Amino acid sequence: MAARRILHVSARAFVSPVAGGSSAARSGGNPVTIFSPSPSTKLTPEFRSRLAQTCAWESVVVEPCQEDSTVSQFSFFMPSGEEVSFCAHAAIGACSFLANETAVMSADGSPLMQHSNHNEHVVTFIAAQERHKKYNALVRGREAELFMECEHYESACDKNGSTLSHFLEEIGLNEDDIDDNDAMPTFLNSSVARPKTLIPVKSADRLHAATAPTNATKFQQMCESIDSTGLYLYDSSSTMNIECRQFPKSSGYAEDPATGIAAGALVASLHRCKMNSSGDPDDSVSTMTTILQGTAMRRPSQIKVKIDDYTTSSTSTSTSNPSHSGNVKISYAGLVQFDHVKYLDETELS
Repeated sequence: MAARRILHVSARAFVSPVAGGSSAARSGGNPVTIFSPSPSTKLTPEFRSRLAQTCAWESVVVEPCQEDSTVSQFSFFMPSGEEVSFCAHAAIGACSFLANETAVMSADGSPLMQHSNHNEHVVTFIAAQERHKKYNALVRGREAELFMECEHYESACDKNGSTLSHFLEEIGLNEDDIDDNDAMPTFLNSSVARPKTLIPVKSADRLHAATAPTNATKFQQMCESIDSTGLYLYDSSSTMNIECRQFPKSSGYAEDPATGIAAGALVASLHRCKMNSSGDPDDSVSTMTTILQGTAMRRPSQIKVKIDDYTTSSTSTSTSNPSHSGNVKISYAGLVQFDHVKYLDETELS
């Protein structure tokens, strides 16, 4: 029996358009590997995990949905081979690939998808771990916009876990760098998929003065002690174009150049804060917020996030563990750059 050949596409999602043709543009955005087997090829969970472990970053396996031929199934993976429920930048990359597959495959070694066009395609998919949900993305040339309906959840960090001071010490900052505005908590877990800990920093200069954790094991344990999958620092002096940085709990790298679900969690929390301060529960629609990330890494990225609707479902004012949940309609938009296409032979995974 012939060995299976899997299409292997190297891409970057949420590439900053500002960098232009600079060297930063050629490294900007968040890398993702897209694996696309032929429709007749059936992959086992173990084989998908092995594919993911060939990557230094997140990957997505794109396959036909068995229940509906008009829908694709996306399986999202960390470089460790761990499958996760969702990954926004991987979804953006995969949707852009499906909409532009002919152009990507015909590039014949030349730079792929460098120029925008105005053709529009709608891509519908399900996530393998959440098969009951369908997602839609609108792809316009190099830009893809992903639409989601999900729960937004906030909770105070566990008081018995690592403190804010401990985390700041680990990333080279101190409490003088933190904005302690009462309107927005300074040490808050926020989630639209997986919990990220939001920390407001007073300025972009202080934000970029932070250093990535040097002890990965210690940092992972600290994050786990507060039920977090990573720190998301943001410049609180800006409201529409916000510089951010993410230090993940345990992703195989110390810092992430673009983090869709963290950006979504931040914008959802800022939007809820705005609703509370206005005193108008019907003030549920926001303008577009631009998240800038990867600057300190020289990998500039841009994520455009919009809240289309926000409805509060529950709030607990418990002094020991205050929390909040709401239902949110959210969209993410960003540019995708395709860098390389090849076929991976099954024997290469042996």
